[in-house]
Amino acid sequence: MKVRKDVLRLMLLAVLSLLWCRGGAALAQQSFVVMSYNVENLFDLEDNPQQDDDEFLPEGNHHWTRARYERKLHQLAEVLSCAGSVTSFPDLVGLVEVENASVLQDLLHHTALGENADYSFAVSSGEDPRGINVALLYRKSSFIVLSTEEIALHFPFDSLKRTRPILHVSGRVNSGDTLHVFVCHLPSRRAGAVLSDRYRRYAGLVLRSQCDRLGLREHRRTHALILGDFNGNPGEAATFEALGSRPISDYSLGSVCHGDRLFELSPRRGAGEPPGTYCFRGVWSQLDQIHVSDGLIASDEGLRYEWESAEILFRPFLGKGSPNSSFPIPYRTYGGPHYQGGYSDHYPILARFWIP
Repeated sequence: MKVRKDVLRLMLLAVLSLLWCRGGAALAQQSFVVMSYNVENLFDLEDNPQQDDDEFLPEGNHHWTRARYERKLHQLAEVLSCAGSVTSFPDLVGLVEVENASVLQDLLHHTALGENADYSFAVSSGEDPRGINVALLYRKSSFIVLSTEEIALHFPFDSLKRTRPILHVSGRVNSGDTLHVFVCHLPSRRAGAVLSDRYRRYAGLVLRSQCDRLGLREHRRTHALILGDFNGNPGEAATFEALGSRPISDYSLGSVCHGDRLFELSPRRGAGEPPGTYCFRGVWSQLDQIHVSDGLIASDEGLRYEWESAEILFRPFLGKGSPNSSFPIPYRTYGGPHYQGGYSDHYPILARFWIP
């Protein structure tokens, strides 16, 4: 009888020890949150003679006043504050449609972000006729910048076309891994989806070549992250063919990491979650996307994707009812030249990663 009790006691201790080890490992892991957000025309109030920004001036067609500008800054700070974990903000935020460094400095220093977050930023200064750029906010406590570069998009078939560059920021995360972040805003569909497709295809090829270059240099340890507004759905030619990114549902758990494959982190599609990030006349699209190299999925040691964590961020205050959609559409700042006072015409998308 005593032997049986001793055996049971040893078995119980073994189970408790295993649970404690697993719990300790979970507690030791650090969450790393990545977000992409098209913030819809975040312009400052100053006229830039080299850019066509006249609409977004106090006397312009949109009557972009200081009160409206400051309201939008506080709205964006509110979105960031609800997008991270319970105790922190997102570690990386790719921002699309920002004019310059001035608006980012105002966002960080004249809102609650300046008091509660340790953000810094990198921003492009490209050739877009309106002066629209892309940027990366990063928390200095979790991402140490190693280098930044702008990759210009000059089209061999249209030498006059000017658009936003791709922003490439390399940094070191707390696991010691080097993470390459590409923030992009692919050419728009304004001329029509078919006519403008070749511009987005070319941008996809440029992104692919950048990832291939990293793969040759770093092989299986390549950790590449591509985020932004692709102005098309993930299954379209620019991402599926030119970029060569596949939905993460095509990834087989336990497969060998090649370092050169890209996967789109498809967001969850459950009850109460948006059908896409953008809605035009009742038709939803997934314009905003996050793609990763397979080194961020297959890794057992360093930074790795938390499976099925990608989501379109929705809170009731971000949406607005519409007769064209059963789900609230993004509560936008402007509808044409008419001020609506909302946050953006896009919903943000985010994904979570683990740092051991």
